[in-house]
Amino acid sequence: MRLPMLSSRVRKLFAAGLALALLSGCSVTTFESPPSGTQVACDPRLVGQWRSRQLDDTDRISILPKDCGLIDRNTGECPSDLIGYRFTYLPDATGGYIVATDATLATQPATCQGLHREDSDDDSDSHRGRYMLLRYVVTPDRIAIHSVDTLRMARLIAAGTVPGTVKNTHSHTEHPDITSVKQLDAALRETKSKYDEPQIDASVKGSSAQIDALLASRKDLFFAKPGIVLRRDGKAATKPSPRSNR
Repeated sequence: MRLPMLSSRVRKLFAAGLALALLSGCSVTTFESPPSGTQVACDPRLVGQWRSRQLDDTDRISILPKDCGLIDRNTGECPSDLIGYRFTYLPDATGGYIVATDATLATQPATCQGLHREDSDDDSDSHRGRYMLLRYVVTPDRIAIHSVDTLRMARLIAAGTVPGTVKNTHSHTEHPDITSVKQLDAALRETKSKYDEPQIDASVKGSSAQIDALLASRKDLFFAKPGIVLRRDGKAATKPSPRSNR
């Protein structure tokens, strides 16, 4: 369900490690431009040994220093869900943004290179070349990952507060374009009565500077409750926090 949780694909990714792909089947928010600032291949504060407890299972992963590549320590392999997506990081004082795109079939981490996506039909072509964001908050012993609240974003777009487009992407929808809050509410009511969960695609328009302003002015765009939490498995590394570039 699209509650204060990450999408099923992102949960699988982070359950196996630093699963970043926000690209999953139900509701998703994409951005025309990424936030500005210097993106890096890896935030050094994320490097180390981590564990994530999901229900009755504990996943243990290693995040590697070169490009935040990760290895599932139970299998010694890179999680297959990462294949086909590229991730960079935009650090700030408390954490930063994970910037994901599938504009190319470049893989992240490097240890996955040469592998092929088996689920390339899962994502709409409308997402390609656009950007997806996760917010992470990091301490020496904990990484909390917050996803965008797509239904909140869709409401802002439908109300004309944020520039962009909203679509109901359920396969049985005859008129997918949503141009008003009234239409959005009607789509959500229909979904609640007929289906398990909404399938809303919120697409935010704007330059990097405009995305910066949106993120700075709307602190409620990300769920307050993290969708996944990684806890350090072993002694914390002493890494200096990068200076904020925002």
